[in-house]
Parts: sequence; structure tokens; C-alpha cells
Amino acid sequence: MNKSNEPAPKAVDRVSWLWLVLAGLLCIVSNGRWISPLATWLAPLFLLRFLRTQRPLRGLVAGIVMYSIASLIMWLHMIMTRGFDPYSVGLVLGLGFLMYTPFIVDRLIAPRLSGITATLVFPVAWVGMEYCMASVSPYATFGLLANSQFSDPLMTQLVSVTGSWGVAFMITWLASAINAVWEESFEWRRIRTVATVYSVAVTMVLLGGGLRMTLCPPDSRTVTIASVGSSDDIGKRMHEAETLADYQQVYADETESYLEWSRRAARSGAEIVFWQEYSIRFVDDEEAFYAPGRLLAREEGIYLGMAYSTLARNEAGEPATPGEKAYPPDNKFVLIDPSGVVVIDYVKSHPIPGEGCAVGDGTIQFVDTPYGRIGAVICFDMEFPGLIRQAARNKADIMLAPSYDWKEIDPINTYVTAIRGVENGFSVVRAVRNGLSMAVDYQGRVLASLDDFTTEQRLMFAEVPTEGVTTIYGRFGDWFAWLCCLGLIAMIVTAVRPKP
Repeated sequence: MNKSNEPAPKAVDRVSWLWLVLAGLLCIVSNGRWISPLATWLAPLFLLRFLRTQRPLRGLVAGIVMYSIASLIMWLHMIMTRGFDPYSVGLVLGLGFLMYTPFIVDRLIAPRLSGITATLVFPVAWVGMEYCMASVSPYATFGLLANSQFSDPLMTQLVSVTGSWGVAFMITWLASAINAVWEESFEWRRIRTVATVYSVAVTMVLLGGGLRMTLCPPDSRTVTIASVGSSDDIGKRMHEAETLADYQQVYADETESYLEWSRRAARSGAEIVFWQEYSIRFVDDEEAFYAPGRLLAREEGIYLGMAYSTLARNEAGEPATPGEKAYPPDNKFVLIDPSGVVVIDYVKSHPIPGEGCAVGDGTIQFVDTPYGRIGAVICFDMEFPGLIRQAARNKADIMLAPSYDWKEIDPINTYVTAIRGVENGFSVVRAVRNGLSMAVDYQGRVLASLDDFTTEQRLMFAEVPTEGVTTIYGRFGDWFAWLCCLGLIAMIVTAVRPKP
């Protein structure tokens, strides 16, 4: 007689703990610092298998221990930029627990349902979790499963309809579908409905992605856009600087270098030229800083984008001294048109945690040009779908994204930026200091790329389509995520409702 009130596993799996170990190893390379797109599909499969073959309490406790360890490893030097300090460890463990909740929901709810419905518990719970995480986490969409699948262009097209949530749904649905098949010992008579439904669904997604790329490719004229990188010795010179005056002299020299390379880009055919995030720091007089850029834009007939940060200032508006109460500096991007007028003046809306700069007003600015409607955001802003949907509502054709990464997050942030473009129907050029610069069209095709860690080249050129498209996601937003949340509620109610 079973003395426990907990339901027994459906089948005894003699290698159950092997699935847990395998799931842990796959988790480490499924997201975060090291990403294998295939591992992203397989990791939840084996963790679900382990949990389904263990009693709920024992399995869930073992699973969260494994998932916590894997999270600490895969987010080291990404979210955990300072190593294993208490704040970073607590944050990663908190996010890890949040990402583990779909496994808890599946283990407790799915066995109470049957058929296709039972297989949908895990994917709708996962989408609900990702949507909540993107809404409340300071890292927003950093860590979403869709970010790992940029190398699959057919699957990536799904985000233009469902947002990133659709890709996560397909990945996690595969895990629960295969587990359903596994539990029936792969007996075709019992598994044919689940196998057929999932196979048809994934075939339709891939076929739809292929048709979109084949039948609706960008066919507008293009504009030549160039991004300009920093000089090779800027890090060394900054390390040697001791006073504010020293730093400002370094950046005065760097400004001259950026202007010269921008002129070279223009004379090589670029019609839009822009700089990486934090190209210049400690700008005191912004109008004086703009002046040579205005002149260059007029002389060369280009749009020039200058990315810089201002000085921290005290309450009197003077440069703050160490230890003095100060307002944080602005992290800014300005776009100057060929007549020398500043047409975009943007402050970063979402600084990364700990960045220490001012928070912008959350409004993206756009300008109509002979090359389409152009907008700009800065680096981490691209992690926030709600902000970036302003581009879809304003029918942006091209987005410029000056950025600053570090080696451990290269190139995942660039892939996130590309996915935002596919979601909202615009082409995007991301100019990255210490990372992978890339230009992609609104279907995610790579038009140009330049990796700071593998080349000394300072200029990246790309021929970018001047027209974007309207997407279902851009128009209707997170409809699919809300549908999954409502579906999950309905499944939980059905599972816990007393049987007549």
C-alpha cells in the first residue's frame, strides 16, 4: 500500500539520475556565456524526464539544486560581472528559481491532465515565466530562449508573429511532447496524436519562415551605413590618465580620431556614419562638442551619429568633485543631418544595473530621411520589447544601436538586437565596442559584421534596405504571451477542480 499521498511515477527509470546530470551539463551551454542552440532544445527534455520519473518532492528539490548550480556557471561574468559577490549570486539564484518554476508547474499539473493538453502545460508555463521575467527583471529579455536560436533563420521568422515567446513555446513543447511519447514507451498507437500534432506545428513554423524569407525579401533600394570603432590605444591611454584634465585630453584626441575616420567612411561612400556607445566621455560643453561634427556632416553631406557621455555635475551645474553629491552623467547619442542640424538627441532609457548614468525619458526619437525613417537607441535598450515596439508603431525603417559589450557577453547581445528587428520589421545596425558589430535586415539576414576581438579594422560598411515592413508582433504586441498565460490558468483550474 502506498502510504504517500503523492502520485507515483508512471514508470520506473533505472537511469533517472543520469538524465539529471545530462540536463545539468546541457543547461550550462543552453544559455548564458556558452550557447549551443541544440543544447537549448535538449536541456529541458532531460530535466523533464528526470522529474517525471521521480516522486515530486524529491525530484523537484534535486532539480532546483542542479538548476541553481548550472545558473551560477552559465551566468558567470555576464550577470555576475563581479564574480561571486552576494548581490550577483542572489540575483542569479532568484532568476534561476523563476526559470525553474515551469518545471514545478508541469510536475504538479501535467499528470492531472491527458493527451495534447497535458503536453501544453510546460510550454505555456515557460512562456508565462519568460513574459514575467522580461517585465520585472532588470535584465529584461536577457536569457530568453529565442536569443539562442538566431542561427536558425527559419525559426527566427516566428518572432515577427508571436515575439520571442513563440520560439520558446516550440522549444519547450518539444520537451514535453517527447516526454509524453517516452512515457508510452514509443508505442505508435498511443503516441500518434501527440507526435502528429507537434510535427505538423513545427513543420508549419519552418515552412512559414521559409516562405516569408523566399517570397517577401527586402527589395527596396539600400543606403550605405558605416560604423566607426575606437582607436587601438584608447584603453592604454585611459589607464595612464590620472586627473580629469588627463581624461579629457585623451578623449579630445579620440574625438579628432573619430572625426577623421568618419570622414574616411564618407569619402568611401557611406551616407550615414555613426559611432559606438561611449565613444567619447566626460564631455563638458556639448555644443562645442557638436561643432566639428556639424561641420563634417555639412562638408561631406552625410548623417553623422555621435555617441558620448557627459560629465557628472553638482547641484550648481558645475563638474562634480570626488565625494560631492552629483547628478549622474547622460549616456547620449545625437544624429546630425547633412545641413548640420541635430535631428535626434537621445538619452539611454535603460542603463544596465550598476552603469551609473542618468535614465532617459523612454521615448525613442525618429527622423524622416531620404533613406527612410530612422530611429536610434543605445545598447541595453534593445533588451526591452515594450520600448522597441515604439519603432513598429512609428513605422521605423532603420534603427541605429551604438553599443558597448565585454568579451563574456559577445555576441549574444548582438543577436538580441537582431531579433528585435525581426519582431518589429526594421533593419538594424549595431556598432559595438568590445564585441560583435552587425547589420541585419528585417528578416535577420546578416548584411555585415565586424568583431572587435578578432580584427583591428575600425570601419564596418553595410548596404541596408531603406524600407521596413509591418509585422503582426509589431502591431499587436505580446498577444501570444497573454494567450499562454490565460491557457495556463485554464489548465490549472481544470487540473485542480474536483472530479464529479
